Amino acid sequence: KSGSPVKFDLAKNATSIVYLNFDSKKTVGKTTTIVEMLKNKSTLTPDAPAGEVYNYMNIWVGNGGYGSDEDNLENAVICFKVEKSWLQEKGIDQSSISLNRYNDKKWSELPTTLLREDNKYLYFTAETPGFSPFAITGNVAAKESGTEIQPETGGSKENTGSTPEDLEQQPGKEDNTSTPEKESNGTGIPGFEMIYGIAGLLTVFLHKRK
Repeated sequence: KSGSPVKFDLAKNATSIVYLNFDSKKTVGKTTTIVEMLKNKSTLTPDAPAGEVYNYMNIWVGNGGYGSDEDNLENAVICFKVEKSWLQEKGIDQSSISLNRYNDKKWSELPTTLLREDNKYLYFTAETPGFSPFAITGNVAAKESGTEIQPETGGSKENTGSTPEDLEQQPGKEDNTSTPEKESNGTGIPGFEMIYGIAGLLTVFLHKRK
């Protein structure tokens, strides 16, 4: 028969862990838990997880490897907190915060969900199959590229040369062809100058005869 649900409230302790709970598959009586906050990665984890590390920690539940054996417990959840100032200082993308577990000689990212926040901390919950060394990590937010898509410069209008403005101005070119008509005004009536000249001679001739 499975034991009762177990919960450890660590909110008053000076760690990143707020609480952890799980359902025990065995009745083991009194169970203790130990949370070790580490300045550097544990000697049990030769490799570092991906991303920026906020905290390394070891979480031990029970005795004799009880909490690390996935056959002994289920529905294990860890609630942890991260200072907002760390995200701002490192430029961390909030959505990338995760809890990583070291097991079978490798790091595995656990399903992590934002629970709530206050003025100083973001609170997350993560589901874990067991207890062992952990690391809280986050990824630096990708910087937006400074390149901008330039709008088209309207080269198509310049190339075609058939814009409405051009069409409106085209009749003006026909006005230039009217200049020969202006130049021909002086000879609009054939022989006009010649007839005028003969009449002038006749007038002078008749005047002299008188």
